[in-house]
Formats: sequence, structure tokens, C-alpha cells
Amino acid sequence: MSEEDFQDHVPLVHHVPHKNLWQRWMAWSGSFLVVSILLHIILLGGAAIFVVQVVQSRKEKLKFTAAPPSASASAEHKVKPSKKTSAPAPAVSKRITSMDVNAKVVLPAMDMTSSTGPDVMASVMSGMGAQGLGAGSAGGAAGMASMPVAGLTAFGFKGSGIVGGLKGQIYDLKQTPDHKPTDMIDDGLVDATTKSWTPSVLNQIKFFDEFFKNWEPTMLEKYFRAKDSVTAFQVLVPGMNSVMGPKAFGVEKEIPKASHWMVLYKGVVTAPKDGTFRFLGRADDMIAVRFSNQNVFVHTLQTFAKPTMASFSPPATQKKEELGVNYGKWFSVSAGTAYPIEVAIAEMPGAYFTAQLYIEDKNPATPYPHRTHPGMEKYLAYPVFQLKKDLPLPKREVVLTAPPNANSNWAPKENYSEVPPEPLIFPGK
Repeated sequence: MSEEDFQDHVPLVHHVPHKNLWQRWMAWSGSFLVVSILLHIILLGGAAIFVVQVVQSRKEKLKFTAAPPSASASAEHKVKPSKKTSAPAPAVSKRITSMDVNAKVVLPAMDMTSSTGPDVMASVMSGMGAQGLGAGSAGGAAGMASMPVAGLTAFGFKGSGIVGGLKGQIYDLKQTPDHKPTDMIDDGLVDATTKSWTPSVLNQIKFFDEFFKNWEPTMLEKYFRAKDSVTAFQVLVPGMNSVMGPKAFGVEKEIPKASHWMVLYKGVVTAPKDGTFRFLGRADDMIAVRFSNQNVFVHTLQTFAKPTMASFSPPATQKKEELGVNYGKWFSVSAGTAYPIEVAIAEMPGAYFTAQLYIEDKNPATPYPHRTHPGMEKYLAYPVFQLKKDLPLPKREVVLTAPPNANSNWAPKENYSEVPPEPLIFPGK
């Protein structure tokens, strides 16, 4: 056979290559590696998405979370007054001088008579913290810092939920609750014909004479009353336009010309110690106080009108030998005892208004200081009657120089009386 024939007769045998263990492992693991890589990619991607979502969620929560302040940090923190104000400070006349040199709270100049709105003290208090306003007295609210300073007016705090003060409500004696006219109208102060008080002024005084006999609340039901009230911790309204009274209650449109209105404050105070006291003050046009259901103080400019509020003793508007200060009846209290108190302030013809209430201790631990300004040194400075510590006082202004057209009995003018550094606190309940 030739070689070719031999190849034709030799059966063809297919030899399968023999693979050892390593070769088999490598062949199998190649496909597993691909699958493993794919699984790891999927798992890592899912984990990354989960971690990002968790971190983002924690960041959002952290934006609103603050560490609890420590007691020492709160007490030692000093707050700088804000440079922003709700209105620019008015220009001050050369004849007007800031008074209260010993005051604890130094206020920037404010025009309490301006037309910038009733929130005349909001810009002052907005930069003060709890330390500047004090924690309050026992029985009062949990500190002045918790109060809505944007609602602070010269007549009290606007808003509800404020405790420990005197709740004040304003009435318009010119109209009934359904806006019908009464016997008091806008007819001015003095009648040009009779040269005496106008009929409306006389009618208002007659109403007060009856009302102050028992302070009967039903007598006020026949007059228009604002829906909202205020809460006051002192009655210290410096000289201002009478429209600011209705404006503080948001009813300047409902009480036109701001005449013949009345604010009645009611509350309960606690005597700080055993002692004998009396109220002092002044008003334009009227202020009256009933303490422990007794008439103890009244002052009105209409001193020559009849009747003269005979229910008060001593007689109304007795003036102490102090500049512009009138005094009332001595009364005694026991430490820790709660007493009801009512304070009424009122405007008659409109235009100018002020109401200031001070208090005198018959046996003060420290004698009251003399006033500090030229021409006033012989007069004493009496403390403001307050229901809470560290209340801010309005800016004091005084005119020491007589204008060119002044009459012979001209005297220095002040928008409220100079006061000693420490007020007299009867904590409110």
C-alpha cells in the first residue's frame, strides 16, 4: 500500500484533549468572575444611593437642631442692641434735654407723638434679651423677654396670653356699641359763648362722677368698646397726640378725632411688704385709681367743673408741693396679700394726652432723691408704680428754656416726671 492508500484505510479517531484540574477551574471561574463583578457593581451602586439619602436626611434635620443652652451661658450672654429701628429717630430740639441720668435702661430717642404707629417702643426692645428685660417678679409672666415686643405700645402690650399685668380696654364715650351718638360730641374744651366748659366736657365729668362711686361695669356697656385689649405693667404715658390711644387698640378709624375716650385697666397685685402708700401722678385730661375697692387717687385738669368726683378723698386733684405732681389718699397693705386694682385714664376734647402714675412709700428704706435738673432740684423724684421688674421707660424730655413768647408764669416742661433708679414693684398676678 502506498502511503495514500494506508491513510484511506486507517480509521479516523477524534482525540479529546485531556484537561487537568487547574485548566478546568480556570474555564469555570472565568464566567463566575464576570457574574461576580456584575453583582458587586449592582450592590455598590445601591449602597451608595442609600448612604447619600441617609446623609442628606441628617443634614436637613441638623439645620433645625441646636444644642441646649446651659444656665451659665444664658446668664452671661450679653446682647448688643440692634442697629435697626422701625422708624428713624426724630430730630431733637436744642431746648430739649434727655433727663433720666440714673435710669437702668437707656433708650434711644423716640417721638412718642409721631405718626409712625402705636408700636413706639418695639424698636427699642427688639434688641434686648432676657437679661436686659429681667426675669420678672414672682406671680408675673415668665419674663418680659417672652412677650411680643412688636406689640408694645405706650398703653401696654397688644396680644393675648400675657399674664401678670393690668388688662386695659378702651371705650368711646361719643358712641354706643352700634355707633349711635351719645350726649358727648366733638365740641371742644371751652364754649366760646359761655367761656366755660363745653356741654360734652361737662357730660363726661358727670359720667365719671357717677361711675367712680362704684366703678360699675354695666355703666360702660352702653358705649362702644374695642374688640382687642392690651396688658400694661405700668401706667406711664408721656405727652403725645391723643390719637395714639385709639391707635394702640387698633380703632383709630372707629374713634374719630380721638376725643372723649376712656381706658379702664383691671388687675390684681401683691403687696411687696407691710407698709403705707399713696399714689401720685398727673394726667391730661384724667386719671383715677381704685385700690382694694377704695377710691384712692384722682387727677383731672377740669378742676373747676361741677361735680368734682366727691367720692375721692382727699378732694380731687390736690397738688403736692412738687412740680406737676398730685397726690391721693394713704392706704395700708400687708406683705404677700393680693389686692384688686383698677386704673382709669381718659381724654376729653382731644389733641394732647398724658397719664402718669407714681407711688410713694410713707416710710421708704432709702429717702427719695431730689431731681437733678436746673430749677427742679428742690423737688423729689418718686418711683413709677410697676407690676414687673426692669420695664423699659419711655424717653424723657424736658424743655428748660422759655420760648420768646412765654408768659410770666412759665415753668420748665417735661413729658413725664423724673424718677429714681428703682421703681416700686407690686407684682401682678
